[in-house]
Amino acid sequence: MPEKKEIEYYTWADKIVGELKNRDVKEHILHGMWTPSGYFHIGNARNELMAPLLVHDALGDAGVKSVFNFFIDDFDDLDKIPAGTDVPEGFEKNLGHPLHKVPSPSPGRDSWSDFFSAELLEVIDKLGKRPKIYSSYKEYHKGTYDNAIRIVLNNWQKARDIWIKTTKTQKPKDWIPVMPICENCGRGAMTVATEWNGETLKYSCSQNRPYAESCGYGGEFVPEKGRVKLPWRLHWPATWFTFRTTFESGGKDHFASGGSVDTGRIFSREIFKYEPPILLRGDFVTVDGKKISGSEGNVVSLKDWLGIAEPELLRFIYISYQPSVVIEFDISSNKFFLLTDRYDDAERCYFGEHSTTEKRTEHLKRQYRLAQITKPPEEQPVRISYSMLVMLLQVVPNKSAKSISNLLFKMGTIKKELEKEDMERLERRIRFAENWLNKYAHEEAKIKINEAVPLNLAAELTEEEKSSMHELDEKIGKLNTESELQSEIYEIARRNNIEPKRFFRILYNLLLNRDSGPKLGPFILATGKEKVSKLLEDVR
Repeated sequence: MPEKKEIEYYTWADKIVGELKNRDVKEHILHGMWTPSGYFHIGNARNELMAPLLVHDALGDAGVKSVFNFFIDDFDDLDKIPAGTDVPEGFEKNLGHPLHKVPSPSPGRDSWSDFFSAELLEVIDKLGKRPKIYSSYKEYHKGTYDNAIRIVLNNWQKARDIWIKTTKTQKPKDWIPVMPICENCGRGAMTVATEWNGETLKYSCSQNRPYAESCGYGGEFVPEKGRVKLPWRLHWPATWFTFRTTFESGGKDHFASGGSVDTGRIFSREIFKYEPPILLRGDFVTVDGKKISGSEGNVVSLKDWLGIAEPELLRFIYISYQPSVVIEFDISSNKFFLLTDRYDDAERCYFGEHSTTEKRTEHLKRQYRLAQITKPPEEQPVRISYSMLVMLLQVVPNKSAKSISNLLFKMGTIKKELEKEDMERLERRIRFAENWLNKYAHEEAKIKINEAVPLNLAAELTEEEKSSMHELDEKIGKLNTESELQSEIYEIARRNNIEPKRFFRILYNLLLNRDSGPKLGPFILATGKEKVSKLLEDVR
């Protein structure tokens, strides 16, 4: 009998851990980095926040020390006002200034970056361990990047040649790849460094951009404490070098041929003499078929997500999909329930209540473990499906958690009295489902029960189908659990030579005037057998 082959890596994060173990360091430094030009959202979160966070947790499980740093890149220019952002008249004069210095679009915040970062910083620790937060603007002005800037300036010809060769672009022979901050207008993208003598840097503010014009000023200074910023292609590897980064992930656009990953790796080795970190390529996230864009305003923020689902669900989604795969969220339709069902199935696998192939079960158990923010519970929680709660909230007059739990007990869905923790989980998921219904649900997910038999339904039914509905009416009073109801509907259809799929469709049309809906057994019990019986009886 062949020896059972051990699974080498259960998740992509565990594979990264295996690679990181080969690096000779006492403590790994993991980085996330985000530019607060617009809203932070669940798309940003995949690569900039969740990937390093999940690797950090996987390292901890493996007994390997690590630090998770999150950089708010607020030294970047404001080059566009995001769609949907209300700003005062004349606000465009701030374009070209560092995000840290641009006024907040609304009163109450210190700056543009503070305004867009505030919500993220409010909820970031609800997704797991809070990273150490850095402001790029503040780090430059503290002098953290001074050494890296001086290294670039002392090797500017070599850096220029690498840039040209790798990106296949042209630059002037005297082009020095740094961005002096103009002492007159405060902008950096409009300046040109003209001379470096080893101590001071000369520059002119003479380069117009589509979003802002240069002021024409020129000057000379010692390039320290925020007077100079490095362009992104050098800023990224300078950060690796300065903070000794060993892992970071980024969007797939950075990994294009000649992109910032290619230049960053070469600059790191050739200019900063630092072995670049392991870099993970992550794909995009779409919502309802469109790529999320903070600058376009079509976002689902982390706070939005935490209003409709557990943070563990988002972690589970990001650990269960390979980073190179596009994740398509369909938040507004019933397909959203499939995501919650996948998480609930993984939970049952973890506690031995559900199994698939041995390999798949082990993967699901590991994914569930990494999805947890804290240590998993010792016993399997009572977990009511999201779709069930969405349905109950629309048909049960009293929406309290207690009344819903009592109904679920009568239906046979809950088989024991709920402990305090289980009741809290139920209350939380009820709140999520209610928020989802109010904010995101399409009409197809909303339920309106017919008060009378639809006029066109009876005319379309055969005598066998009408007889089958009367048979269900006779039996419905004796069926007390969802499984009994579901099974009896199948049996009635088979006994009367009706395709079960068609019989279910007829019943959905009778109750909801549409071809499909919530699972029928629990729906009938939640609606009330008497009300359903009256509709069945009236079919003529």
